[in-house]
Amino acid sequence: MKTALVVLVAGLISRGPEGPAAEPGPGANPRPWPALYKIKPSEIDRLTPADVVGPDGIVYPNWTRCGVQGGIPASKPFTAIEAHGGRANDDGDDAPALDRACQAAGESGGGTVALGEGVYHLDRPVTVRHSAVVIRGQGASKTRLVFRYALPRAGIAFFWPPPNSRVGRNTRLELHAKPSGLARMRILIEDRELASWSRGQHSGNTFAFAGSARGAITQIPDGPRLLQGIAEYSDGTRLTAQIPVLLDSKFNDTRQLPDARGAITFAGEGLEGPELKLARDGHRGDLILQLEDARGLRPGDAIMIEGPATDRWKKLTANACLWGTYRRYETVIEKIDGAAVTLDQPLRIEFPVIDGSYVQKVSPIQRCGVEDLCIEQTENLWISSVLFAHAWNCWARGVTVRMCGRFPVYGSQAKWCEIRDCLFDDAWFKGGGGTAYTGWDGCWDCLMENVETRKMRHAPLFQWAASGNVIRKSLFRESDGQWHAGWCNENLFEQCRIESVADHGAYGFGMWASPPNDAAHGPNGPRNVVYNCDVTSPKTGLWMGGMNENWLVLHNRFVVERGQGVHAGIASFDHIIHGNVFVLKDSQSPMLNLSKTNCVGIELRDNRLYGGSGRIASGPVQPLVMEGNQVFPLADAPRPRPPVPSIYEWQATLKKSGRNIH
Repeated sequence: MKTALVVLVAGLISRGPEGPAAEPGPGANPRPWPALYKIKPSEIDRLTPADVVGPDGIVYPNWTRCGVQGGIPASKPFTAIEAHGGRANDDGDDAPALDRACQAAGESGGGTVALGEGVYHLDRPVTVRHSAVVIRGQGASKTRLVFRYALPRAGIAFFWPPPNSRVGRNTRLELHAKPSGLARMRILIEDRELASWSRGQHSGNTFAFAGSARGAITQIPDGPRLLQGIAEYSDGTRLTAQIPVLLDSKFNDTRQLPDARGAITFAGEGLEGPELKLARDGHRGDLILQLEDARGLRPGDAIMIEGPATDRWKKLTANACLWGTYRRYETVIEKIDGAAVTLDQPLRIEFPVIDGSYVQKVSPIQRCGVEDLCIEQTENLWISSVLFAHAWNCWARGVTVRMCGRFPVYGSQAKWCEIRDCLFDDAWFKGGGGTAYTGWDGCWDCLMENVETRKMRHAPLFQWAASGNVIRKSLFRESDGQWHAGWCNENLFEQCRIESVADHGAYGFGMWASPPNDAAHGPNGPRNVVYNCDVTSPKTGLWMGGMNENWLVLHNRFVVERGQGVHAGIASFDHIIHGNVFVLKDSQSPMLNLSKTNCVGIELRDNRLYGGSGRIASGPVQPLVMEGNQVFPLADAPRPRPPVPSIYEWQATLKKSGRNIH
């Protein structure tokens, strides 16, 4: 094996899609920006701590800091749910007991809340807000949590506040209404509208909406008032709810209500403090950020680094999506010297000053988990089963989820989390707006391993600035693989089997990456990797929408009923497609279609095509390198044999040996 070279490069010129790019002149490189990610092992001056030279001489992203740091810990027993009023098999609501048990564990410094054998019921969501709290059953076949939160027969109700509560300017007012056909929700007090919601492109199966009295509390006298909720439907139906409250303009509401995003939500406090702008571009591979002002930051702080999606950047990347998070990363401060902040991990992409890039402190929940139980949802409501929100070093292990409302187990703004040894079986809602997904959303350096899904919409999936994550050794049935949105970069699919369908909301491609002209998703970023996977699909095996730089497609098998092996869209360039097997069952399709003239710099090496049109590549341009590829008659071809079965494990072994890895 070759020694992995990782060399910090100070002062790399900002050249990628994240930084300024020169206007191309006549005969200029057709790439939309100068290439940054395709690096040869011999280019010592271009290698950074974000890179690892693989055993095959290909330069990979560095995944050696992926998953729970130090491994999933053995949490000490603290209490049983029965000690707080919970009972299995009695048909009662165990949510208050679970909430009390988790709060007691958290306030005591953490520990495990044990659930026994049998069926427990949650009639309300449970939110864990303390670190080091673990919810553990006796096994997914023995401990069953039935989440049966439902709207009343009237179809509308206030989730918060309780009737006769005091309401101040910061009190959260949350209204729930039946989702089918829901077009608009409004919250009023004494006929004065406080907040409203209207269905949009990404509303999905929304049933929950929240506002506050902030805008009207000084205009309405304090005292007993009537809080009103109105739900309007596309067929003209109008539902109403009302509760008495005590309006109090001096009341500072510090109550923490349950988080209705998940049946069980592990919720950190999130972003806090000012946005501190970069004084100098942050380059991929950098370990030091120069800020304009680092006041308020301390060594050990968790921070978020954000590159806003400015008009300049969206024009450069041809991004038609008007919303979303694209360039973001989270990490820890090691030391501070004036306004220079040293990070404990290198940047994976560029964060340029020209776009107003900044850092902000984040306060996550840490080292929480859910283990060894089954969660089943009985109502068609858009709630995830387990959600890790602003969570670091958290995990789900040995969990079965049946009929989730939105996502089975999901991370949102999560870092170093793990989902392992889990089964996710079906979902209530699989329509547009984002649902029935299994993967990492706005997450960094997270790991999913030994997971099986059935009848999800998109699984496995990365989206919205997901970076440095690994999904491996897992089986995804009746769904499709996705880089679904938002400049995902340096993520790995490895040793996965994907059995794609054109059903359950899946698109029918084996793997799909959103294109830049998609107003709902936007393009995906550089150097995502597919390694040693087995993919079957009705349509094209790997469909890349465009603006994709230096993707590594290595040692996979794609079995395609109708379509190409790989399709490259606009400005999809510098990819390495090596050692794959393509079984194409129609006679019209090539192994690779380079659809635009700026699909340049592609290396197509040592692949085998079975069936199809017999053409290795088609389109207005040819690959930069095309060698060692072979064509055979249609047959059930065996999977390739890569030099190492797992590039992730190879990197981990290299790091453990103490060889030259950052």
